[in-house]
Amino acid sequence: MNKNGVLDSMLLPALFSGLVLLCVFSIPTYSASKIVKWKDEKGNTNYGDNVPAQYSGTDNSVINQQGITIKHNKSISHQGEVIEAQNLELEKKEQEKKDKALLNSFTNAEEIDLARDRNLQLDLISIEGLELQRSNNLKRLAENQKFADSLVKKHQPVPADLSAEIKNTQAEVVKQNKLISERKAMMEKTKKRFNDDKIRFIELKK
Repeated sequence: MNKNGVLDSMLLPALFSGLVLLCVFSIPTYSASKIVKWKDEKGNTNYGDNVPAQYSGTDNSVINQQGITIKHNKSISHQGEVIEAQNLELEKKEQEKKDKALLNSFTNAEEIDLARDRNLQLDLISIEGLELQRSNNLKRLAENQKFADSLVKKHQPVPADLSAEIKNTQAEVVKQNKLISERKAMMEKTKKRFNDDKIRFIELKK
């Protein structure tokens, strides 16, 4: 073997090793981390590990190292629009259900008036009863208060049971006034409900 042959035998393994390393480093490597893509206020597309705070509420996408989009994140405003649309759809279905029940319950607008009056009749009876009780309480309260005042004028003590009865009667009157007001408010709501149903019924019939 000549001198050149010896050199060739020594250089070949080194060259082979170098080629192997070169091939290894030439192979593209992909990180497992994801990249976020978003647009700024000027419409320019940006890439990074995270969306900056000022753009956190805007549309953005998550892509892998191969450039494939793996997730879309909609803006807060877009999510609000979706929720609003869903609510409108639910309201529409609910209204359709009410309309169907309304048409099935009545054949003409006069029947709605009759149904309203029947519902109000119970409230009227209740109010009349409460007003009668209040009237009796006010009469008894006036008599007891007059008697207590006469005792005070005579510098005589007012019996404890009389003072207690006056106090209890006053409380009963306050309670009855409240119940009467609540019943009247319920009647107004009932009138409005049937009036709205009547208007809607006429619209549906048209």
